[in-house]
Amino acid sequence: MTTSFSPAVRKTTLRELSPVIHWAQQHNRTPAFKWNRRIYDFQLLYVKHGELRATIEGEPAMKVRAGSLLILPPWRHHRIEIMTEPYAELLGVHFDFFEMPEVTHSILIDEQAPNVALLSHIPYLQDKPIFTELVYNTVSPKIISLFENIVQEWSERQQGYEVICKGLLVHLITLLVRHQNEGRSLAHPKYEVQLLQLAEEIRTDFSRRWTSTEMAKYLLVHEDYMSRQFKAMMGIGPNKFVQSVRHQEAKRLLRETDQTIESISAAVGYEDFHYFSRIFKRWEGISAMQFRKLSRLI
Repeated sequence: MTTSFSPAVRKTTLRELSPVIHWAQQHNRTPAFKWNRRIYDFQLLYVKHGELRATIEGEPAMKVRAGSLLILPPWRHHRIEIMTEPYAELLGVHFDFFEMPEVTHSILIDEQAPNVALLSHIPYLQDKPIFTELVYNTVSPKIISLFENIVQEWSERQQGYEVICKGLLVHLITLLVRHQNEGRSLAHPKYEVQLLQLAEEIRTDFSRRWTSTEMAKYLLVHEDYMSRQFKAMMGIGPNKFVQSVRHQEAKRLLRETDQTIESISAAVGYEDFHYFSRIFKRWEGISAMQFRKLSRLI
């Protein structure tokens, strides 16, 4: 395997990005399926349900849980294992940051005949790679919605879908850059395990009444300190994290069931239906009823 080469660096700004999507799909993978490969472009992999174990060349093995976003860079070998029965539900997008000639080759590197000329350039913003992290433990619902819209546009391929996909991806990339630049202080190592356990319990028991007092008990610290440590670890505060997990479940129920919006509100943990409606519109930009109608048109 050739590992001595690395993709070319290209200094740029966000305004100069002109991404092109090569592949976008929602898919389910069972534990029997494994990636063991290198790619020519970048891949964003969002875990909607389940858990992965990712090993990327030069990095220790990482657990990637539901609600997390994994970035797979070009050329570096990676191995992805599905850890969840019966499957993990994933959103995936392959792309270049800059327009290139139409892609006619495979996005997977043929280890018998790798072609370094096909590698995507790595954009640098202010002398740093655009993505300074490979895993985001949590991302905002806005980013997830953009991800879902990219997959929808790519799958339907209606007139002008390439332009729409480009705009959606520029928006998504910009929000990711903002996300990694906000509050990047590190959580105290002493509390990392408890914080991850707390986040996992919130994901699996989202309808529970999560108070700051109760969450602080996981760390045996003051509520304010818990909140700062949680944000340092997860990228957003604990209350917003709870809202984010509930929002994703509400969207799933709106898409996949005929439950009333009032019953969905209660199912995801909101006692006040009107409060749920306000929160939903704040996160999604449209009402829960509008979201259901749009999702049924897909």
